[in-house]
This record gives sequence, structure tokens and C-alpha cells, in this order.
Amino acid sequence: MTLRRWRLQTRLIVLAGLVLILVGAGIGTASWLSVRGSLMTDLDAQLTSMTSHARSGDGPGAGPGASGNTGTSGGGDDSAAAVDSALRYLFQPGVGDGALVVVDSGDGGEGLIAEAGLTRPRALSAEAIDALLEVEPGGASSAHESVRVPGFGAYRVVAFDDGGTTTVYGVPQGNVDSALERTAWTTAFVVLFGVIATAALMAVIIHRQLRDLRDVARTAREVTDLELSDGKPELALRVPAELAVPGTEVGDVGASVNRMLDHVGSALEERYRGTEQMRRFVADASHELRTPIATIRGWADLTRPYRDALPAEVTTSLGKIDSGAMRMSSLVDDLLLLARLEAGRQPTREDTVDVSSLLVELVEDVHVVNPDHAISLDVPPEALEVRGAADQVRRVVSIVLTNACVHTPPGTNVHVEALATRKPVSGQLPSDVVAIRISDDGQGIPPEIRDRVFDRFVRGDPSRTRQDGAKGGSSGLGLSIAAGLVELMRGGISMSSTDAGTTFELRLPAA
Repeated sequence: MTLRRWRLQTRLIVLAGLVLILVGAGIGTASWLSVRGSLMTDLDAQLTSMTSHARSGDGPGAGPGASGNTGTSGGGDDSAAAVDSALRYLFQPGVGDGALVVVDSGDGGEGLIAEAGLTRPRALSAEAIDALLEVEPGGASSAHESVRVPGFGAYRVVAFDDGGTTTVYGVPQGNVDSALERTAWTTAFVVLFGVIATAALMAVIIHRQLRDLRDVARTAREVTDLELSDGKPELALRVPAELAVPGTEVGDVGASVNRMLDHVGSALEERYRGTEQMRRFVADASHELRTPIATIRGWADLTRPYRDALPAEVTTSLGKIDSGAMRMSSLVDDLLLLARLEAGRQPTREDTVDVSSLLVELVEDVHVVNPDHAISLDVPPEALEVRGAADQVRRVVSIVLTNACVHTPPGTNVHVEALATRKPVSGQLPSDVVAIRISDDGQGIPPEIRDRVFDRFVRGDPSRTRQDGAKGGSSGLGLSIAAGLVELMRGGISMSSTDAGTTFELRLPAA
């Protein structure tokens, strides 16, 4: 999950926390380095003072005797004198606890360390002496080094080379290291506490500052939840005026959202007015067409007793007039029904309809008209009953079943089944429904119209008529009427189609 996909509030808090951590780490590191520099400077000054006194021979005190613990007894040559002179410093009063001196004149190194509570310095181990003699002689303060002396811990040391004799002076660094460790832990705790406290405070501040933006987003979500597809659109929601004042980021967004909603509302109003005008025109035109169409059919019917005496061409023409008038009358009736459904003026009833027997009748009727299709029916032995008007249920099933036959080639298998189940209908929670599935193994509905099969004037055949002219023309209104009638009965209809076939499912409330 990338940072861009996080909520703005989360991103701001995380980024602010990271900045605080970096700043806190920088401050803590700088503080620790400053303390370390100060302590090491004091320690180097102590070491410099020690070496200055030791090498100048200042201060009272007697050197070690012949029987002392310096390791120099019995020596009277220059080398022994040099070692004795260097180690003599540790016998002076006031020498710091832990101070040490190591001398190597070429005959083997010797070393002593002053310890509190002892009247005389203690000899260093050979391992400690070897570790100290590895320090390169320098003498200047810049040559001070930190080394770890076996058995004694960390030391700050400096080495001198006096004509072949190497002398190493050292003071303990343990107190400095302990102080630095305590400083590090204290600084880390303070920085961590400060980061957490500041981050929590910033989270509260950011949350409060983004409250206005959340209000704008809530308005946008409420708009998306509105049902704007049917009926007169009501788009009265707006971002509150105090949040839509340009000049700030939130104000600019709020003002833009309100302007967008104004444009959308105007467009919806215009669309609604155009749709209403079209509905009224279709209803009025259909109503006005019924009279002349009925007149044409009436005059055509008056000629029936005399058609045997008329020439064949005239009889054929009258038959075409009659069939055309019937198709036109059916189309006008469909348009009127669709207009009433869309306007919510189509009445319905809450009868109990026996779906099982209705399907048996419809399958038999459709099979007679379409003998070149294999139509099968599968219904449970118990009766399936739904709430609705019997003629409307029959009309819906007939439309879908007829489409399955007339829009597929001969030899197609059409299967009809009905079963009781629990599914949501008309946006309600799942309830007891009767599902009627009508499926075929034909070529399927073209992909480009699958999302529009329930719209008006949508045809599966791109031409204006079906491929089999004997079955009559296609108005493209059947599935629109079916969807409207199912919705009127508080049911649902859906479709799934592939290249291997199509399935329609009708869901009607169980009685």
C-alpha cells in the first residue's frame, strides 16, 4: 500500500512524525556529541596535566627503594634508572585513582597503576602492558588515544619516546563512558517522549484542522447516494456557505463543489424537462394514433366478406394493410403502457398467481409458435405462488421467453425453471421470492448492448426487423416493458450473457 493511497490525515501525521523523529534524533545526537566533546576535553586536560607533572619531576615524594614493587631492584644502569624515574610519579601523594604509567626501555616493559585504598601502586599484568605499548608515541594532545586495557577497561593514554625509552601515561575513561551512556539513554528517552507528545498534539491539531474538509467530503458522499436516475431530480445539497468561501484550500474546494452541483442540478433539470416532454409527446401521439389505426383496421375488416371476389393483388394488399395496422396498434399499445409505467400511473393488483401452471401454459403456447426450438420446463412439485397481477406476470414471462426463441437460431435449447429462494428485490433486504430463470444456448447478446438491454428501442438485431420476417418486427420495447412491470410488482430482473448463451432471471415476491 503506497503512501498516496493513505488518508490525508494519516499522511500528514506520519510525515510530521517522521520530521519530528529526524529533528529529535538530530538534536539528541548533537547534544550527545557536545557532552562527549566537553567530557573528553576535560579528560585530555587531566591527562596532559598528569604527563606534565610526571615528566617535569615536580612534587614531593621518594622513589621506590631497593625492595620496592617496581621491579627495578638491583639495577644500577641507565635503563633501570630511566624506568625508575618514570614510575616514581605514581608514588607521589595526590595521584588520581586509576592513573597508570608503563615504561619500556628495550629490556621489557614495566607498569604500575595507582588505586584508591592502596598506599603503593600495583603492578600491571603483562597483557595490560602489551596493550598499552601498542600506542604509537606522539606526545601532543592530538595524539591522545582511547584504548581498552585488559582487566581495567577503557583508558585515555598518550605515549612518549625518550631516546629509545617508551613511556605511556593513562587515566581511566570509565567515568566518561558511563556518563555518556547515561546521557545517551536520557537524551533518547526525552527525545522519544517529546516526539510522541508532539506527534499526539499534532494529530489532534491536524484532525481539527481537517474537519472542514471532512464536511465537504461528507456533502459529496451524500450527493453520490442520491437517486437521480428516475423521477424529478432533487439536488438541494450544498456545501455550507461558511466552508465555501474562496481564499483558502478548503474554501476553494467547497466553492468548486457548489458550482459543480449547480451545473449538475441545472443539467438534471433540463434532462428531466426534456424527458417529460418526450413522454408526453409519446403518450399524446400514441393516444392520437389509436383512432386512425382503429379506423384503418375497421375498414380493412369490412372488406373481408368480399375478398374472394376481388383480384388477387387487391386481396394481398388488403392483407398487408391489415397486418401492418395490427403491428402498429401493438406498438402504440406498448408505447402507451411504457409511458404509464415510467410516469407511475400503471395500476397493478396484489393477487396470488400460480407461477407453475402459468409457466406450463406459456411454454406450450410458445412451443407451438416456435417448433424449431427445444423448450424445456423445470418446476418443483409443490405450487409456486407470487404476489402480483396475473396478466402482468404472464406478459413479463411471455416477453422474455419469446425473445429467447425469436433472437436465437433454429435448434437452440431454451430452458425455463422456477424455484423458491431468498434474494433481495427492489433494493430491499433478502426475502422469500420466486425466481424464474429463462436461459438459452444461443449466440448470446452482443457485448455492446448488454448494459442497455432494458432500455427503450434497444434491439439485438442491428437491422430494423428480425431476421425471420414471419415472426413480426421488433420494436425494442419488450424488455423495457418487462422491467417496468417487474418493478411495479416490487420484483427484480437481471440478465447475464456470454457467447455461449443468455440467462434472464425474474424475481417476484412470494405469496
